[in-house]
Amino acid sequence: MSGFFATVNRLKYIQRWGLKRNSFSENVKEHSFDVCVIAHLLCAIKNEFYAGVIDPGEVVLAALYHDAHESITGDLPTPIKKFNSDIYDTYKGIESVAANALVDTLPEQLKDDLFNYVTESCDIEVMALVKAADTISAYVKCLEEIQAGNQEFKDAMEDVEKRLNAIDLPEVDYFRKYFLPEVHLTVDQLYEP
Repeated sequence: MSGFFATVNRLKYIQRWGLKRNSFSENVKEHSFDVCVIAHLLCAIKNEFYAGVIDPGEVVLAALYHDAHESITGDLPTPIKKFNSDIYDTYKGIESVAANALVDTLPEQLKDDLFNYVTESCDIEVMALVKAADTISAYVKCLEEIQAGNQEFKDAMEDVEKRLNAIDLPEVDYFRKYFLPEVHLTVDQLYEP
């Protein structure tokens, strides 16, 4: 018997942005889907336009499991993680212990198959795309909240935008230019004749 899936499945109960009033709730399971889609697009852009040779499957799997440890730890909001270096270092250690504990719930024969994804130990280029996708996902969340009139996200938006601007990957610039401008449109606006 393995509790792996049962544990990961609980990501739907872990709410993100816990220190803020949210107009739209977002759980870690939903966020993971968004990160998968964005990371896959970033990988495709890198491979098609910038001579990348990254396996999209690796990127999608790394994105899928990037927050799996939160099924054990919950989501610690970024302002708390970054409050000081002691908290950040301690929480990174807790994340690592939780990720390894999650892998340990797998049958022995499957541990090697999932270890790198769950523990965020994939190739550096793969993880760079996942981290960029994670930041873009946070940016989209902030945009949605601000467009809904929720000024609670104003400071978060500024912080996330700074982090996004600091990412030096041409595929991120491409994504921002070609995919983000329409993210606020309704389905009617996206597909009007």
